[in-house]
Amino acid sequence: MNEWTAQPEQILDTAVAEIKANMRNYSIWPGNYAIVLPPQLRVHFEERGWSKADVRRYIFENARVHRRDWAECGKGSVVGERGDREYAAFETAEDVLVVAAGGPAGGFGAVIPPWYGNKSRAVTLAIGACVDCNV
Repeated sequence: MNEWTAQPEQILDTAVAEIKANMRNYSIWPGNYAIVLPPQLRVHFEERGWSKADVRRYIFENARVHRRDWAECGKGSVVGERGDREYAAFETAEDVLVVAAGGPAGGFGAVIPPWYGNKSRAVTLAIGACVDCNV
């Protein structure tokens, strides 16, 4: 939830913080995270000319943790001598799933984490759309 800014980077920093928290507390393995953006937040991206590709790229570049970060959440014993090792939330920017959803209730987005890192991949299918049409 971030209703206090109109800057796309700051809005996405909120989502990135959630991804980093998941990486520290649950799993460091990369996978598909879904980023759900409601209309109130999407308008800020549209006004500044941001595309889904821009959103994916920003999140891909910033959603990373170091092994030493685990010490902040009670997992210091597994840091060892590899504290500087960096873990990315995604293998590629295309692994970031950007979803437009929600109503006019405010700046409440969502971050949906992967279940089993890159061993479980998202499967998407358009609903109510002609998937064979040339549009």
